[in-house]
Amino acid sequence: MKKLSAIIALVMILSMFLCSAASADTITAMATEINPEHLEKTASYARILGYNEENNTLTVELIAPERFSGDEVAALKAGDRIYTNGQEVLIESVSYNDDYCGALFINDGDVFMFENRDGHYTMMADEDDCVWISLGVIECPVQDSLLFLDYIDEESGNELKLPVVHTARELTARLLEEGTDEAYTVGLSTNNVYVVFDGEGNLAAIHRYYVPWQ
Repeated sequence: MKKLSAIIALVMILSMFLCSAASADTITAMATEINPEHLEKTASYARILGYNEENNTLTVELIAPERFSGDEVAALKAGDRIYTNGQEVLIESVSYNDDYCGALFINDGDVFMFENRDGHYTMMADEDDCVWISLGVIECPVQDSLLFLDYIDEESGNELKLPVVHTARELTARLLEEGTDEAYTVGLSTNNVYVVFDGEGNLAAIHRYYVPWQ
């Protein structure tokens, strides 16, 4: 009888474990609307990785903030997992701080995200910058009509209300001279750029904006 009771107890423990494992969820980032194969009349955050003088092309990495569904985040509990920044994280604790920009802290702040106005959440790499997803790296022909709009003052590093406008030739000359990491003082590859494509999917404009980590 004792042996039978022990077997029953073991079965119950295993059943509880399996039920708990089955109820655990893993959430992943939301899909982005940017399709690198169809960029007509779109804008995307980007990194300018290089300039090929021989082909007269810019190497552009399209990126997007890593965002999670508000409903899925609200349902998170200990034992669930979240796939973020290329790795799966086991959730041990979840806490909220509405006074801190709607922040959600996972595992005592080892992972944290901020709530957006649309009710979804952006994963943060640190207090200033978010986690970015790479959507693809493309080669963009440099057209004579391409404009580089710079919202950062080169001398002070401060944000400008209206941008300094540079031509395609001015931009490529600086990239050849200084490289994408240092051109125009703080570069164009530190999550501080968005690009605009025209109706045919050609790169039409590059906007560099102020970021606190520059």
